[in-house]
Amino acid sequence: MKFARLRAPVAAFCAFGASAAFAEDYPEMSLRYSSNIPEVVNTSKIDTYFSSEIEKRSGGKIKIQHFWANTLGGEAEMVDLVGSGAVDLGLIVTGNQFSRMPFTAVTNALPFTYTNGPKLNRLTADIFTTNATIKAELDAANLLPLLYRYLPDYRIYCTKPIKEMADLQNTKIRSYGSFVPVMFESIGAIPVNIPPVDMIQAMQSGAMNCTYMFNSAVKAFKIDQVAKFGTDLSFGVISAHTLFISKTKWEGWPQNVRKLFDEVAADAEKFGNELIAADEAKAVEGLKEAGMEVIHFEEPDALKAKVPDMLDVWARKMDEMGKGAEAKELADYIRANR
Repeated sequence: MKFARLRAPVAAFCAFGASAAFAEDYPEMSLRYSSNIPEVVNTSKIDTYFSSEIEKRSGGKIKIQHFWANTLGGEAEMVDLVGSGAVDLGLIVTGNQFSRMPFTAVTNALPFTYTNGPKLNRLTADIFTTNATIKAELDAANLLPLLYRYLPDYRIYCTKPIKEMADLQNTKIRSYGSFVPVMFESIGAIPVNIPPVDMIQAMQSGAMNCTYMFNSAVKAFKIDQVAKFGTDLSFGVISAHTLFISKTKWEGWPQNVRKLFDEVAADAEKFGNELIAADEAKAVEGLKEAGMEVIHFEEPDALKAKVPDMLDVWARKMDEMGKGAEAKELADYIRANR
């Protein structure tokens, strides 16, 4: 009986000892994590979840410090900063690296192409790790992807109501990259390529009539202060900024550290999927409370008929770069699995 009474405390002690020993197996590490967005944006919670879980599960051995809004280096520099190991972990918008990694950019750069965010995460992970052309682009930059997330349905927020196709004609809309402008031009709008930080001033000055964003980011970027009209029209979801690490750095880490990062990245992706879906579900009411009117767009089929197949647009661009066969193969794979 005495043995039975002691068994639980002894088991607890042994479990504690095993846990402590397991934590001690991790090396002491202090890492820098670069984000291209401000901490106030809702999806930044995915990054802080990731870093806090790494620290907790490593028993405090591995600590990660965040640097928000490109304070460690701009978009143009981040590929080299991460690839060289100067920045340990970095979020990279692959669509902004199109000239360097045009195949890697395919799930981030194309509007009006993808509709299911969690499924797009898995598709992006799939092609990043199995497609030979994408793997070659990432190897050339010495990058290894770790954590995937999506951005929900992109919409437009305007200083005037957008109700039908005629309302889009010559409307100046915030754009970015090489392919979003193609989409807007196809429906008669005028794309204005500017970074998110310049949206408010551009709309206040009249340089833009609308901006291109998603519901749960409107308040974070203060779009509701200048745009009084939203829309229920969706331009699709995209793969968002992916978290990368130097491939050389990763391969130099102990196996248990790599296993920990893979496990936490999978949990952080799931956390992000739930976070984004929940925030989008409640965002519309928040916009209405802020005084924004959400306009029903009455001609979605007419708009869809005007927009070209963006995968075809991308594949033609790749063909011009001498990669037509590889692009067709990847585009066909994406169509079958998106």
